[in-house]
Amino acid sequence: MAIELFASARLLLPTKKFRWQLFVLVLIAAAIPVTELLVAKLFTDLVIDGANRSMTELAVSVAIFAVLFIGTRTANYVQKTYRIKFFDKAFGADTRERSSQKESWEWAMALEMVNVFSFITQLLVISGFFFLLSPGFAGLNLLLVLIVLEVFGRLFRKQQIIQRGFVDAKRNKEIVAPADRLGSRIQTAEFGTLLASMLVVLMMGVLIWFSIAAYISLSSTIVFFLGLRLLNTTFSSVSSGLMRFARAKANSF
Repeated sequence: MAIELFASARLLLPTKKFRWQLFVLVLIAAAIPVTELLVAKLFTDLVIDGANRSMTELAVSVAIFAVLFIGTRTANYVQKTYRIKFFDKAFGADTRERSSQKESWEWAMALEMVNVFSFITQLLVISGFFFLLSPGFAGLNLLLVLIVLEVFGRLFRKQQIIQRGFVDAKRNKEIVAPADRLGSRIQTAEFGTLLASMLVVLMMGVLIWFSIAAYISLSSTIVFFLGLRLLNTTFSSVSSGLMRFARAKANSF
């Protein structure tokens, strides 16, 4: 899966300049959920321990909370809107001749590629942030992320073969039912999401046990819970994005 993503980036982006810009876009996207978890940590600390703090400490904490919250929303807006201009410039610098239909598929492929890169990086960065709260639980979570990504990679490779088969059938003027074209991609994506959700629920059970056993503080437990929910949503986005990327790649190159 990683090899396919990086190879696609080299195909779509003609120069190192654009590849570095893509790297920056991915980093911005990856920093957003971690900052949101930091905001959640500040909020829970304020709620749980706010009565024991001085007015100055409370004012500083609230100010930091507000700046981080507004900053994440602004960064999310900038990242999602700028990537359109970014790919417009990148494709404009590409001298390859291609039809309008193929160019449309390349746009779809590029947007899904940056989404998948961003979501996978988010998974890894969130897992790294967890180590600041509890190394033991974070280690188990990182193992979960690696297992899910390995499963997604296998599903992605199978979906690539299926989508290329659909493209070949279209070239041979064979009829493929829309239910088959759409159903294959959606079913595979939802299967990956379901499997990831089951593993996340298992991790929530471990989190409850760690909290009851006092291995993790109350505020960290709340942040871990929010983080696991965020991971579950991100897993779903990765699974769906990979299958859409497989479809766009099959029709592009």
